[in-house]
Amino acid sequence: MTLKFWGVRGSIPTPGPSTLRYGGNTPCVEVRCGDALLILDAGSGIRELGNALMAQGRPITAHLMISHSHWDHVQGFPFFIPAYVRGNSIHVYGCLGADRSLREVLEGQMEFTYFPVALDELGSAVAFHEVDEGQFQVAGVPVRAMYANHPGLCLNYRLEWEGKTAVYMCDSEPYDRLANPEDTAPAEEYVGIVEGIDPRLAEFARGADLLIADCPYTAEEYRQRRGWGHGSVEDVVQIAVDAEVKRLALFHHDPSHPDDKIDEMVEHARSLLTAARASTECFGAREQLVVTL
Repeated sequence: MTLKFWGVRGSIPTPGPSTLRYGGNTPCVEVRCGDALLILDAGSGIRELGNALMAQGRPITAHLMISHSHWDHVQGFPFFIPAYVRGNSIHVYGCLGADRSLREVLEGQMEFTYFPVALDELGSAVAFHEVDEGQFQVAGVPVRAMYANHPGLCLNYRLEWEGKTAVYMCDSEPYDRLANPEDTAPAEEYVGIVEGIDPRLAEFARGADLLIADCPYTAEEYRQRRGWGHGSVEDVVQIAVDAEVKRLALFHHDPSHPDDKIDEMVEHARSLLTAARASTECFGAREQLVVTL
């Protein structure tokens, strides 16, 4: 199993000099399992992935797995060139939107008011597959899905191939939104407040070779953004330790964080892992990074 990051930023694309090292595109991860091409999310990073696929000069069958329908996870789809080419096949997987089908969600952002080309005008064969929590297969790859704690409906994905496991836990708030509503402990004491983390998350990621985890906030930032559907460095590290994962990729970087801030968060995560005597390797996900499991 080989993975390549094409977009690692959350919420909105952030091009500019302060994001050059990690990148400013929103979520998109290419996953290769043998001959199968799986794509995790269709943020703005999927445009460059599409260009790379087209350069190979052969028909493309892609399996696009969308975590949820928020803009930063679907906004790149209209710019995915393989979808316009006759002879290509695009299979799209995801859960229902809040009140619309998966097809209607992607169709909506391509209405004439917002975009000049309608979904029905794409040249490729596009098929939609609505999935739920549980186990299923995508192009012969065993997949497990669980709902994340995030506004609307959002899925975490666990992919297994030839004895290797990658877990995509994007836009996932580890705490119950209503847990500890009166908690006013200062941020420096927050590291110890871990008993509220949903234990199902560690179980879902148990023993993974790679955990790609939503990590846009510091502990102090999280305190100001509870209920937004995201977690902090401390949350992610605790899950990685409990799940005994081999590698942890901090992902979905906050749009307000320059590269240097992400460096600081990665170093903080590594210090927490060291303190926990965990062998987990930690790094910040960046565009063009390839990870082979």
